[in-house]
Amino acid sequence: MTDIIIVGGGVAGLFAAISAKKNGANVIILEKNDSLGKKILITGNGRCNFTNEEMDSSYFVSSSDDKDRFVDNVLNSFDNSSLIKMLDELGMSYYVREGYYYPKTDEAATFRDTLINEVERLGIQVIYNFNLRSIEKVHDGFELSNKIDIYHAKKIILATGGNAAPKTGSSGDAYYYLENLGHSIIKPLPALTTLKADYPETLLGVNALANISLLINGQNVASERGFIKYYKGMLSGIPIYQLSLKAVPALNRGDSVKVSVDFISDSNMVNALNRTGLRVKKALCQSINPKIVNSYYKEGSKVLTEQLDNEERDGIIQLFSNVNYEIMGFGSFDVAQSTSGGVDISEINPVTMESKVCSGLFVAGEIIDITGRCGGYNIQWAASTGVIAGRKA
Repeated sequence: MTDIIIVGGGVAGLFAAISAKKNGANVIILEKNDSLGKKILITGNGRCNFTNEEMDSSYFVSSSDDKDRFVDNVLNSFDNSSLIKMLDELGMSYYVREGYYYPKTDEAATFRDTLINEVERLGIQVIYNFNLRSIEKVHDGFELSNKIDIYHAKKIILATGGNAAPKTGSSGDAYYYLENLGHSIIKPLPALTTLKADYPETLLGVNALANISLLINGQNVASERGFIKYYKGMLSGIPIYQLSLKAVPALNRGDSVKVSVDFISDSNMVNALNRTGLRVKKALCQSINPKIVNSYYKEGSKVLTEQLDNEERDGIIQLFSNVNYEIMGFGSFDVAQSTSGGVDISEINPVTMESKVCSGLFVAGEIIDITGRCGGYNIQWAASTGVIAGRKA
């Protein structure tokens, strides 16, 4: 019988395996794919932003009101400085840009390979292409089977990820087994994803800097600044991904969801409109993408700025500072960067990551009902929970 079996060889599973092995445990990783860390390769557009200088519970969301206490407990045990120190010890070089940490090579494969190299150096056994089909709680631990082989362990760590990016093996299989073991599962939804909106076809492919606000049932609940991208009937870009953390659950509840885009703030458009001898559309295009101008400003192209009265000028400013889109849906798990929902955190001990309803069962990473913003927070979460589970199991 093995001391610990870890299901899933992603970030959380790899950190759990390394920590458990260094703590003296005999460890086996059961991996669904034919290689470890497949999902790591697509993180951060292949660059792998793995943590951030700013790190506290405010950068995470959950359906639970106890989110802050839970996240703070986890980060107090293994925070960003702990992760950086561990990667230093493993010999990985990195750089920091505006608070975001990346491998010095700018390649996600470097982060993955650093972890795999340590797994191999420690002699941790990995069983590849293992499609888990059952987990049974037995008197002395657990039995895990793929209907052909059965593995026995005193304790198990589930680090299978959520539903996001199913092509990498994250298909949400473990939720079923967790429910069978007594856990409550908060409905998994796509997180850090695109939002469906109706906009003029002329905007397709536009990438524009703006202030973007999220309105739920008419109330402004969040704002972001950055580039909004118009892509195949969807609004995309980092600010939209951040706002999706609140927009998707609201849409799932049936709430009214809108996105309001301000193209005016921090621009010289007002000064341009006050100049004489300049066509209005040309003045607007000095601050706003011409495709956006042509899509929403329908007056003649030969109108001069001095021909505008104050009311017309104010109307133009109001038009481009408050472009509203009704959100009708959201991107699927195929395009989502993460998953919201998962194991109810009230059923997990944040100091150990052990289940409160099934002794000997530990969970780590995306499978838990905690989701981080873009910016290295989800990898940090996976690493933190993985290390804690590996040390305490």
